[in-house]
Amino acid sequence: MSENEKNEVTEEKKADDFSDLEEGQLAPIVATDVKVPMSTYGIGPIFGLVAIVLTVAGILLRDKWIFKSGIPDSDIWKYSYLGLGVLLILLGLFIYWKAVFGIKIDNYINSGKLCTEGIYAWTRNPIYAAIIFVSAGSLFISGNVYMYVIPILLWAFLTFLLKKTEERDMLKRFSQEYLDYMDQVNRILPKPPAK
Repeated sequence: MSENEKNEVTEEKKADDFSDLEEGQLAPIVATDVKVPMSTYGIGPIFGLVAIVLTVAGILLRDKWIFKSGIPDSDIWKYSYLGLGVLLILLGLFIYWKAVFGIKIDNYINSGKLCTEGIYAWTRNPIYAAIIFVSAGSLFISGNVYMYVIPILLWAFLTFLLKKTEERDMLKRFSQEYLDYMDQVNRILPKPPAK
């Protein structure tokens, strides 16, 4: 059978597939190779809410009950925690700005492309990293060493969420490209990109 004959048979099959349609009725449009659109927010609202609740609770409970003993007596420690807290908050705000405005991540999401440049070459999840840094900074400013475990809990919770949701979706969408990206760039904590 020649190539033209094969094409004619294929065209006849396509036409025959919907031969039972009534006159004037349109054949259904069958989509092929459709990908689910990328989520704009991902797990952000859930993680953000948990981070806010735990951070506010940590600040409010800093000098209550058994937590009182976590506040250092020394002014040197108090001012050190304050300074470190301010630096962490500023770092978090900088990372957030670079992720949202510096790279215009919405353009990548809307086009369905994987962003691996700018701050996304330092961390795969800069917005979530920014939330953790701001939370940690706020808790350092509160000055209670017991509350410093909260950013670690947030990191563990976020790691669990990312593995079960966004990372699975990204692997389905980008396969080997995302695997390579995972090998080169940390999930949350920023590190300079390899040269």
